[in-house]
Amino acid sequence: MRIHPTTILGRLIIYFLIIMFIPLLIFLIFFNYYNAKGVYGVLEQQAKVLIKADGQLIEKKMEEYRHIAYSIGTNELVIDALEDDVLTDNEASQLYTTMYVLLNSDSMHADAHIVSVSGKSRLSSGIFPDEYDTRFQTNEWNRKNIIAEANTRRDLGRASLFFIGDHRVNNDGEQILFSILRNIFSDDGTMLGYVIVDVYTEAVIPELTNGSIFKDVILVDNTLYSAFSLNHPNMYGSFDKFPFLRDDSIQKYYYYFPSGLFYVVGYIDTTIFKGSSERLFASITIALLLGTLVSVILSFIFSHSLSKRINNMIKNMKYIEEGNLNIYLEETGIVEFNELAASFNTMITKIIYLIQSRSEEAAKAAEAERKALESQLNPHFIFNTLNTIKALAKLHNETDIYTISLQLGKLLRSSLKNHSSTCLLSESIELTKSYLAIQKIRFSDRLTYTIETHDTPCDTILTPKLIIQPLVENAVVHGLEPGMGGVTIEIDIKKVLNNIYISIKDNGCGMDNPELFNDMSQLEDSGHVGIYNIYRRLQLRYGNSFTFEVKTGPNEGFKVNIVIPVEEDKNGNT
Repeated sequence: MRIHPTTILGRLIIYFLIIMFIPLLIFLIFFNYYNAKGVYGVLEQQAKVLIKADGQLIEKKMEEYRHIAYSIGTNELVIDALEDDVLTDNEASQLYTTMYVLLNSDSMHADAHIVSVSGKSRLSSGIFPDEYDTRFQTNEWNRKNIIAEANTRRDLGRASLFFIGDHRVNNDGEQILFSILRNIFSDDGTMLGYVIVDVYTEAVIPELTNGSIFKDVILVDNTLYSAFSLNHPNMYGSFDKFPFLRDDSIQKYYYYFPSGLFYVVGYIDTTIFKGSSERLFASITIALLLGTLVSVILSFIFSHSLSKRINNMIKNMKYIEEGNLNIYLEETGIVEFNELAASFNTMITKIIYLIQSRSEEAAKAAEAERKALESQLNPHFIFNTLNTIKALAKLHNETDIYTISLQLGKLLRSSLKNHSSTCLLSESIELTKSYLAIQKIRFSDRLTYTIETHDTPCDTILTPKLIIQPLVENAVVHGLEPGMGGVTIEIDIKKVLNNIYISIKDNGCGMDNPELFNDMSQLEDSGHVGIYNIYRRLQLRYGNSFTFEVKTGPNEGFKVNIVIPVEEDKNGNT
């Protein structure tokens, strides 16, 4: 498909028109579609979301405190105390502690009360209310008392009763939002008393999300036909206190609890938005039209400025295509074009430089290849020499020389055959064994060592190269070289879950300055650069997911503990 080219001027005009007219068109469609609602539509969506969130929050709080009432009412200590119907000071103290624990230390937002049927046993996490004293509250038709309400519910049984008819204020000035009552029964089903949890407004209202969008939000008891204002806690009582509930001209938003016992209702005062939508539409329309006119005018001015500079750049590029590399762009009055000119001029300079240095680089490459081939001769010469020494030692029955030649060959082969930064754990162990075999010939009985792997699958685990042998060499050098005594080196390797634990320990003379190893970064400029090198390589590879610990002291030997994560080998066997 052929694309028909257009000028910059034409494209700019099209782009400016699209940028200005498409938003205007979308806005007009949107405004016409929601003409009946406008701002009200957005508020309605927000109101539905917020009233649902508030309702679910209250429902969640009710369930949390219902569970607390259940936990207190079924607590064996509470049941035993009410069966005796006499509270000793010790029992009262234990019950108070139990209630405090079951309230989850939330005594600032709720109080729990326990009272027996007879009223002889009474206990509260706060101050016991007179309204819950069963000795004096005998009026079963007191609709403001939760115990009286519970006594009218003959089928209540072991269920919980939620109640919003009591709006007492405690000594701290906190008002009750709702109460939860649960009957307490003995094991044989005898009614013993009540547990009542009073939940204050501070436990719920500060967490509500309605903000200022609702003029009022009401919690309604669908059974007792009473209501409580969540925006104005001093407003509560029958529906007569909330005339908007029966006013069908007011748009209300509901959230009904699944139990059907309560619902939350809120309404928005929309009078402040009336008359503003038309003014908003007119203002936006005028602004868009003026912006369109200005954009079309600016497109002519801007396109002319761009076209002049771009045409000059196209002309210079044609000169370069013809092989003329002595062309450089001059700076203009536009920052972006100046940057483009600088990049263009730099590119020309680099092209010239690359052409001039091409032959020189080719010669350098040939020289590097020659040196690389020559460097490969040295290892082969060393291996051939070692093989000759090994053959002569075997011929003359020189066992020590033969062993040293063999183990030294293994050391060289290990260092040359793999240029990767990692190796199998078994290879690190074999390298260490070769080193120790050579040192064993040198020091004889003065050097003893053990290597324990605890059935660790060393052939399938990858570790950084040279993290064991240098530490063993450190143990030999600092353990044997200073004196004539002997040294025992213990190497312990084991896998625990997803980590590899490596321990290198010797019983040598130790170090006089063990505090130096408390901060490994101090070793960089010390005489222990080998240990620092291992620590730094582990740090670069594993970040904070490894452990490197040194334990030493005068005549206390030297021990290094390393813990690193298990790494999969290239075949994925671990």
